[in-house]
Amino acid sequence: MYEVKQFDKDSKMVKSFVRLEYKMYKDDEDWVPMLKGDTKKTLKGKDNPLFENGEQVFFMVYKDNEAVGRVLVGIDEELNRIRGFKQGYFSMFECTDDIDACTKLMDAACDWLDEKGMNRVIGPLSPSNGDDRKGFVIEGDGPPVLLNAYTKDYYPKLIEKYGFAKNDDHYAYWIDVRKFTLKRHERVCEYAKKRGGFRVDRMNPKDIENDAKDIKQILDKSVPEEWDYLTAPSLTAVTKEFKELQTFYTGRFCFIARIGDKPVGFFVALPDYNEVLKRMNGRILPVGWAKFLYYKRKIKGARAMIQMVDEEYRNLGINHAMFVEFFKDLMETKTYYIEASCIDEENMTSRIGVEKFGGKIYRTYRTYQYNIGEKKKA
Repeated sequence: MYEVKQFDKDSKMVKSFVRLEYKMYKDDEDWVPMLKGDTKKTLKGKDNPLFENGEQVFFMVYKDNEAVGRVLVGIDEELNRIRGFKQGYFSMFECTDDIDACTKLMDAACDWLDEKGMNRVIGPLSPSNGDDRKGFVIEGDGPPVLLNAYTKDYYPKLIEKYGFAKNDDHYAYWIDVRKFTLKRHERVCEYAKKRGGFRVDRMNPKDIENDAKDIKQILDKSVPEEWDYLTAPSLTAVTKEFKELQTFYTGRFCFIARIGDKPVGFFVALPDYNEVLKRMNGRILPVGWAKFLYYKRKIKGARAMIQMVDEEYRNLGINHAMFVEFFKDLMETKTYYIEASCIDEENMTSRIGVEKFGGKIYRTYRTYQYNIGEKKKA
């Protein structure tokens, strides 16, 4: 006997929604638990600009009074307004390997979106429009790197059986820093800087608000039109995002390229704090902070999260120059691996750039889409 329960972000059931994930992955050695407090804050909408863009609702499915699945569903009205869509999204999907439970859960989700006038749903997306929890893992194994999705291997088949089809793939690349020769790339980049008249500055951890303004300018001119899950975020959203990342920012790995005072590109990478979070079991207290402070000194990897260049300046070698500055930091901090993700399969500029530095695809994330009108015909 199945039962689906619906609730909103202010419900006490959000706690059960978060807890289900810990139950489902408790015996999985590769799973890295996110901090429970941070997850709850995101789901309650605190410092989460995506939740400010439209409605969202939570569903949990129960079998014989036991929770066996969950999903968050929402509408990004700002995206729909700019793109002319009637599209919803789903996120935080978890379910036992039970097509009946999945069907009950996704029926409820699609019915809610249909009632709101939506004709399409895509996902899984991040509950905050980042990379965390975006896509199901369809290729690759092992533990995830910081702020990347980690999902059950049967999820793609489960959601496809329901009727979802591929939307797009995103790749994660692995680079062994120890195999990289820096000198040749440095010479090329110094020439590119002189020819293009640009420089590469470190982001200033004490001046996030001004750097966020520059990043907003770049995003406005670089987010591809074909991305159906994202538009250039507001300045408020950019500032909030970078203030959230400040916890992990060491003053290295993040750069802004400028020509004079004009920002033309940016690059963001962070140490792979999943090496630390795995040891904390989702908790800061009672000893989480002690573990954090101890193990963060032992981090050996980094995640390159995003690089963007104003489309007017993409032929100057700016991406390459920012990556070289990143490699200098890696070598100075004795960081020996990079994961560069999540790169859209059609973003050939970024893919070719990463491959020039020795990047090899080692994991693929897939988002799905479903025509709600098809469900109504069935």
